[in-house]
Amino acid sequence: MLSDDRIISYNMTDNLLTKGIITMKRNHRLFRSVSATLAVLLTMLATLSFAACGSRKPIIGILQFGSHESLNNCYDGIMQGLEESGLDLSAYDIQRLNSNFDMTTAQSQAKTLVNKGAAVILAIATPSAVTAANEADGAIPVVYCAVTDQAPMANYRNVTGSSDVPNFSKQLEVVTAFMGKTDLKIGVLYSSDESSSPYQLAELKKAAGAYTGMEISDRVVPDITTIDTQVHALLDAGVDCFVNLLDNTIIGKLESNILPLTNAKKIPVFGSEIEQVKVGCAASASIDYVTVGKSAGTAAAAILGGKSAADIPVATITSPANYYNSEVCRTLGLTVPD
Repeated sequence: MLSDDRIISYNMTDNLLTKGIITMKRNHRLFRSVSATLAVLLTMLATLSFAACGSRKPIIGILQFGSHESLNNCYDGIMQGLEESGLDLSAYDIQRLNSNFDMTTAQSQAKTLVNKGAAVILAIATPSAVTAANEADGAIPVVYCAVTDQAPMANYRNVTGSSDVPNFSKQLEVVTAFMGKTDLKIGVLYSSDESSSPYQLAELKKAAGAYTGMEISDRVVPDITTIDTQVHALLDAGVDCFVNLLDNTIIGKLESNILPLTNAKKIPVFGSEIEQVKVGCAASASIDYVTVGKSAGTAAAAILGGKSAADIPVATITSPANYYNSEVCRTLGLTVPD
C-alpha cells in the first residue's frame, strides 16, 4: 500500500472538491403507521428486557460483508455516529461480524444476531443488508450503509440507512482526462453475488453513451476463484483501462489479483473510491465512506432512543471529490490533467 502523501486531490472544475452532501429521500413503507409503532415497541421492549434481567447488555449487531478499506471506513463512521449521538456505548454489547465476502456466512451470521434478539442490526454493504433484512423480517430494525441500489431494500419493513450512489458521469470525466481521449474500450468486472452491480453497470453504460466511440466491455465473475480468468479475458480483448464499480466482492480482490495482472500490461485501473486509489488504482471520483457509515450510526442511535426506522429517511451521500495516485500515474505513463 502506498503512503497517503502520494494520494493527491485535484480539481477538474471549481466545484469538484466540495465535501459529500447528504440529501434525504423518504422511502415508501407498507403498512407504515401500524408497523412503525410495532417496531418501536419491539425495540424498546428488547432494550428494557435486557436492562431488567441485568444478565447481559442489549446487542448492537454489525454485519460487515467483508474487509476492504471502504467497508472498514463505514464501520469507523458507524462508531463515530453512535458515539457522537450521545449513546453510552458501554451499556451495549457491540458484536461486529465479518462474512469474508461469503453469502452463506452472511446468512448464518444474520440469523445468529436475530436469534440473539439484537436491539438493532447495522449492515455494511448490499449483501449484508439484504440478508439482515430477510432474517429480521421486520421484527428487528436494520440500518444499512454502502448500499448503492436501494430498490432491493424497498420491500422490507423496519429498515433505513445510507446509500452510496456513484456518479459515473464524473468518473468518466476523470477517466477521459487521464487517458487523453474519449474513444476508449473500458473493462468492467462485477460479481454475480452483488445485486447492485447490474444497476451500476447500466448506469455506467448510460454515462458512456455521452462519449463518441466509448465502449464498455464487461465480464461477470460467477465464482471469485475465476477472477484471474476474467481479468485475462478483458486484457486479451484489448481494453484500454478498467473502471471499478462499487462491487465489494471484486474490490476485495483488487490488490491480490486484479492490479498485479493489469500493471503487468500497463493498463490503468480507475477506482470507485479513494481507498482503491491508495492501494494502486490510478484515479477516482470518490465519496467519503466514513460519512456514509456515520449517517447509519446516527440513524441507529435514534432507533435505540425510541424512533422508528420508518420515520428516518434514507440518506444518499453524493458529490465526489477527485483523487489520483501520483506514483501509479508516473509508472503507467499517465499525464495528470490540469
